[in-house]
Amino acid sequence: MVWLRREDHEDRELHWLCPWALPSRNSGGRRLAEAPDALRTDFQRDRDRVLHASAFRRLQHKTQVLAAFEGDHHRSRMTHSLEVAQMARGVARALRCNDDLAEAIALAHDLGHPPFGHVGERALDEQMAGRGGFRHNAQGARTVDYLEDRYGHGLGLNLTLAVRRSLLKGRVPDGFPLSPDLLPKQSPPLEAHLVDLCDKIAYLSHDLDDGLRAGLFSEDQAGELQLWRAARAAAGTDNRQRVVSEVTSLLIHDLVATVDAAIADNPAGSPPPRVQHGAEMTAMAHELLVFLRERFYRAPRVLAVMEDGADRIRKVFASLCADPSKLPEWTQARIDRDGLERTVCDYVAGMTDRYLIKASS
Repeated sequence: MVWLRREDHEDRELHWLCPWALPSRNSGGRRLAEAPDALRTDFQRDRDRVLHASAFRRLQHKTQVLAAFEGDHHRSRMTHSLEVAQMARGVARALRCNDDLAEAIALAHDLGHPPFGHVGERALDEQMAGRGGFRHNAQGARTVDYLEDRYGHGLGLNLTLAVRRSLLKGRVPDGFPLSPDLLPKQSPPLEAHLVDLCDKIAYLSHDLDDGLRAGLFSEDQAGELQLWRAARAAAGTDNRQRVVSEVTSLLIHDLVATVDAAIADNPAGSPPPRVQHGAEMTAMAHELLVFLRERFYRAPRVLAVMEDGADRIRKVFASLCADPSKLPEWTQARIDRDGLERTVCDYVAGMTDRYLIKASS
């Protein structure tokens, strides 16, 4: 027999993973028990379920920074998620962590984002003030637990507890409706922290690339950054694509080296290792983040589109609350359980940019 069974993968994990990694056999199980798959581990099944979810496909038409309808080459929420997954898988594997778990978390980490990015998130949070608020990480957990009901059992994608807990990394508004087994919040596995840093690496790198491509700042201006200069020296060329690629490489390699040292200093039974960059790289990454905030995220061209999107969210939210019959029947059916405002919030959060524009026109 040459093909690998699920048990073979699980046995390999027990012998290969570092002490702080989470083996698939310790996934925490699913809310609805299922027979194990003959070929895939629990985390591999989670990854595949997220990849085939409708909520994941809609990320293709949700804004990262530049509106998804503005150009074919700008990053969307989907391409961002794919880039984070690629980085997280590589980083986790280099550190002998569970790369299947890291990939599943990365693919799912932005499922709760509404249209028009963080400005849209703030608009929905305003509408839900006093009603549990809105936060994309918590909405992501709600999406996989309830809204993405592919199988008709009311438990969403029925993912493992480890992946579901990992989606709650970050602040959750008081009163936000979550599955009871996720409360109180517990510390996520090491792989979730790796995904968090890979998320930052991905957006720093590709937002630098997208900002240059869109002409919102120049290569000469980017050349003032310490990280750009270090990347240009490492690349040995002024070619923009090579320099941006080297920015990504420098951030990833520093993360792996720093976390590897932390794992070595924190054997099993000691406090968990900190997932962070080294001090010098932390400073350079922060300089890049400040640069992007000033010249990209707050650029008048970007803000004008985002604020228009936020206004559309407020308009559609108010319209649907005033006349719930405009909601699809399958959405109206949730009002008795979830309340009108939360049902409308879930529906609007799931919209793509272009669908929101159509609904608000």
